[in-house]
Amino acid sequence: MEEPLVQKLKDRAAERIPTRTLALYLAFFVVSLIIVISDFIADRIDQLVISVPIMVMLGISIVTDRKVAHVPPMLIFMMMMALIMVLIASELREEHDLFNALASLLTGVCLMLMGQVVVYTMIRTSPQRPSNYKLFVYSAAFSFAMTVLLLMFMVEIGYFHHKDRFFDIWNMTEYVFGAMVGALITALLCELGLDRVIIDSSINRSLEVYSDSTYSNEMARDDALNIIKSGESEKLEFKSTIVTNIRTGENDKRMEKAVLKSIVAFMNTSGGILMVGVADDGSIYGVDENAFDSRDKMNLHLTHMISSKIGDEFLPYISFRVIDMEDGKAIIRVDCERCKKPVFLKDGKEEEFYVRSGPSSVALTGSNLVNYITNKSTKDRQNILSGLMVPLQNDD
Repeated sequence: MEEPLVQKLKDRAAERIPTRTLALYLAFFVVSLIIVISDFIADRIDQLVISVPIMVMLGISIVTDRKVAHVPPMLIFMMMMALIMVLIASELREEHDLFNALASLLTGVCLMLMGQVVVYTMIRTSPQRPSNYKLFVYSAAFSFAMTVLLLMFMVEIGYFHHKDRFFDIWNMTEYVFGAMVGALITALLCELGLDRVIIDSSINRSLEVYSDSTYSNEMARDDALNIIKSGESEKLEFKSTIVTNIRTGENDKRMEKAVLKSIVAFMNTSGGILMVGVADDGSIYGVDENAFDSRDKMNLHLTHMISSKIGDEFLPYISFRVIDMEDGKAIIRVDCERCKKPVFLKDGKEEEFYVRSGPSSVALTGSNLVNYITNKSTKDRQNILSGLMVPLQNDD
């Protein structure tokens, strides 16, 4: 009876937040609690609408071991910094109108980051995140921010009416407008790459519970199995190996090209997920990890494949992780985002253009490529044509 209990305790320990991350969250929770108390004492009812939800978010993150609220820790850090700056600017806004404007802008920033925390929580716990998830994140986060802002406006009106105090609706309208601008600026910065810097930073990776934990692998495995059940589609494809030809048992460059072709096609269409180590019928074949000296070597080889055959500039649009499955097998999940620029696969001196058509990746050349470009919007058409000009210039 003792051995199962010991194993259970070990499994439970593997599910916990890393100590440094837990300490960070606890510190943030204490700070948010102090801010909530100070807002209540200072009669800042409008700001309680922001500080209380943030405190609740942090409490959920700690109590549930991030089983529910699993979001990038650095995003939470930025949200807390924005909340603290809102508090400071609010304290100084009586001294100068500039601080009032700054407080409203920072409120928008804080609300937008709160919205992203909520949306990332939804994405992390959903079976399959949307392929155009960046647009989804920003739209949903902005909607959340505006909802909270409206609630703040209504709460302040109700509070002033209850206290029979004068309510300066014009001043509050200016504040709301400033908050909207702050939220839009935050969304724009994220679109320009701020969110990628936050999430892909070494600091955030060191704090992420899913990077090394056994528990996170279980989450990733269940997630992958749910996705595989849906079968191949325009946004999902299976490949059995990276470099090994199943029929001959030897390394085959055609296997590498098949993997890269799918990645390029996803990026040129609507994004998607590539599962390497999965047979066409959805059975777990297991990625050919034994073809490499180690798992790290396999990861480096896949990164080098993408870098050399697709290009370093497209690496930010591609993320992958190895997932341990049953019976000692593993698969690689490759998430590909849609890229606004055309993406080409380099095959010797040739550069090939692929798109998704149903569950297949199709090379477009000649009249098919012309028809594809013609049916695109003016902006997409210009991007594709400018991308096509680069290979032509290189040939010269």
